[in-house]
Amino acid sequence: MLTTGDSDLAADCAGVLGFVNSASLATLDAALPSNVAQAIVARRGSAPFVSIADLSSVSGISEGRLRQIGEAARANGYIGATCAGVYEELAVSADDRAAMLTFVNTAATESVIDALRSAQAETIGPALVAARPFGSLEQLAAHAGIGPSSFRGIRDAAVIGPFDQLVTAVNATPSEVLIRTGFEPIEALYPQAYGRSSAPICFGMPAQIVADAGGTLRPNLADATEVMNRVSDAVASAGQLPFSSAPGLADLAAQVAGQSFYGCSLSYEPNPWCGLSRSFFINTVTGYRVFVETGWCE
Repeated sequence: MLTTGDSDLAADCAGVLGFVNSASLATLDAALPSNVAQAIVARRGSAPFVSIADLSSVSGISEGRLRQIGEAARANGYIGATCAGVYEELAVSADDRAAMLTFVNTAATESVIDALRSAQAETIGPALVAARPFGSLEQLAAHAGIGPSSFRGIRDAAVIGPFDQLVTAVNATPSEVLIRTGFEPIEALYPQAYGRSSAPICFGMPAQIVADAGGTLRPNLADATEVMNRVSDAVASAGQLPFSSAPGLADLAAQVAGQSFYGCSLSYEPNPWCGLSRSFFINTVTGYRVFVETGWCE
């Protein structure tokens, strides 16, 4: 089963958490260092683990240890062939794995760069393209520059969900609306080399970056409501779509619910007759991101 939401746990890999939440101390101790096994049992005594990020917060559990836990869950029958395993703090289904390898082996260089969620994406992306084909997720995860954020970005780019389908439909309209889920914040902060830009209003961005852009930093991060309002307004202004926007917006709502985002909002006039409004939001924990731009011309 493909993982279409911004989750670190594929449904087919739910048994990974089942293992750490229910296996005996002796079973855990046989697969992991004793101090890690004891820490898992102590922590689950107060609350069960609900995500891979939750599990990785336990002292002694690194990315490599997470992979060991995935292997132990398989050996003890908690997961099967439909779960590929745990890589870069992400539990990946077999279907996710196939989609990720297809994407990284066939996507255009620019698409790979957009997926990486890294300040070094312009360097890592071409290097990935030059190194393909990748035959396994182990090989992909071991490539220089690939970490949890970029690995997750590849997964999200590879798996096309209802919101991704909506984005494609909106961007295909003749309207002045653009929505993206792959971009770099510095690029988004500076629209073009010419024209007139307003001072951006940012939230959660590094203070020096905001100051260099002539912007102001507001005290509060964006929440799910702010993200949904901005995207919903943009979708509505795109005009007629070939299908209902409801499933795509519901998909996005599920991905952003309860989350906090950093980013900026700004306006820009490329000439005296046209203008655009731009906002971008980046999940403070997962790196999931949404870019929204709407424009007008007299």
